[in-house]
Amino acid sequence: MAERILTAPARENPLSLRGRLCLALSRPHLRRPVPQQMARMNDYQAYRDASLATSWARFSDADINGRDVLDFGCGNGPLSLFLAATRRPTSITGVDLYPDAIARAEASLAHMEPRPTMPVRFLVGGQEGMPVPDQSADTLLAFDCMEHVMDPAAILAEWHRVLRPGGKALVEWYPYAGPHGPHMDALIPIPWAHHIFGQRAMFETCEALYDDPDFQPRHWDLDENGRKLPNKWRQWRSFAEQGYINELSTRDFRRMAREAGFAFTRYERHGVMSNKASIAPVTRALAHVPGLREWLTSHVIVELTAL
Repeated sequence: MAERILTAPARENPLSLRGRLCLALSRPHLRRPVPQQMARMNDYQAYRDASLATSWARFSDADINGRDVLDFGCGNGPLSLFLAATRRPTSITGVDLYPDAIARAEASLAHMEPRPTMPVRFLVGGQEGMPVPDQSADTLLAFDCMEHVMDPAAILAEWHRVLRPGGKALVEWYPYAGPHGPHMDALIPIPWAHHIFGQRAMFETCEALYDDPDFQPRHWDLDENGRKLPNKWRQWRSFAEQGYINELSTRDFRRMAREAGFAFTRYERHGVMSNKASIAPVTRALAHVPGLREWLTSHVIVELTAL
């Protein structure tokens, strides 16, 4: 009997020239070992817990202790549960758009030992807003989620609605224009690829690499039985179609926040490779240079006060 030859499904449209170049430069990285925290959900959750604890160290406990706290875009609840276990808020409410994330947060809360001494709840939000009353929070947290808000002006107005006068919004945000703004590093580890190749080429590349035999799925690429999910990249050719990355600039964010009724009490730009102490001061300085700052900003730390 003839040997059966297995091939990946043919793409409906051939790759563009930029897509072929992006693919050629990205494919050699497929053979690199997958970081352990990306391979399994439990390891990823532990990694996220540690990352959020590090992120919180940039802010003050005075904005949590004795305050009603709202964790916007809470995901599986690691930040809310970390603060409930280690700080003294009056209450914590986590809100996320995805019911499965809220279910995991509630399951983690149910198994938490010792039990939190303050009320902790998790709610499913909607595109139209958060299911919490006006002026019900003293402090709002938005860590690693602002880039995924597809209508940032509306959400900033919603933040202002739920905060009491003088309340704070504490934000850690990785803007789009930076080196890894598209969040496609698992497939395209090329810095600033979105500026070099363009969005269409990146989605073409992700589609091709996902079907490559050398591609090693991350935990989010697997179903509950550990099987690789169908190729989701076929359906998109832009971030607007994907609805995951908002392309928000730091300049527009500042304008929208002021229009929503906030004053800036803290605004820090951190340059690329800010985790390397030897060059962090240089990259941070470059991240303030007009014409370069959008591209060279890795992340920003923001404190807004509701007027």
